[in-house]
Amino acid sequence: MDNLKSLVQQLKAIGITPQVNIAIPVDQKDIEGIKALRTQLIQAGITPQVHINLGLSGAATSDTQPSPEDSQVPEAPKGATFTVIVKDDKLNCFTFTKRDGAGKPIFIIREPRIQFFNGDRITVSADHKDSDKDPGDGTVIGTGGIRFYFIADCPSKPEAVGLYVRQVEVERV
Repeated sequence: MDNLKSLVQQLKAIGITPQVNIAIPVDQKDIEGIKALRTQLIQAGITPQVHINLGLSGAATSDTQPSPEDSQVPEAPKGATFTVIVKDDKLNCFTFTKRDGAGKPIFIIREPRIQFFNGDRITVSADHKDSDKDPGDGTVIGTGGIRFYFIADCPSKPEAVGLYVRQVEVERV
């Protein structure tokens, strides 16, 4: 845990706010352990998200469960995805650290900026949710009703994974 705290401090010093996705198999029964991990992450200054991993048959698959060695590296949840293409000249990636009174994320442009350009392809989550306001189709609704997609994969810009793009700036392929 000390290594994790050190990593968080280093990232914050350069303007990056880490976000950790906790992947839990559907048959996980250690609720108290999960709560303790969440508390430790919050105390370390990390915004944790809990994702339940389901296989096609409804059971978790072993390749979706992170190993203890990987637990310090934020990873996008494994799940349904689809590809979008950037339709504007330039697109900035977003992140959030706070929520508004309704519990919706308050998105800000990620600094230092990560940008995509017209025609770039991005793989986004088809089922990511950040609050109970999100419909579960991959749309994340931020403050002001602005809709975002969660970046699940991007081989050309791996640093964008775990960030968000505004839906109005992309179109589904």
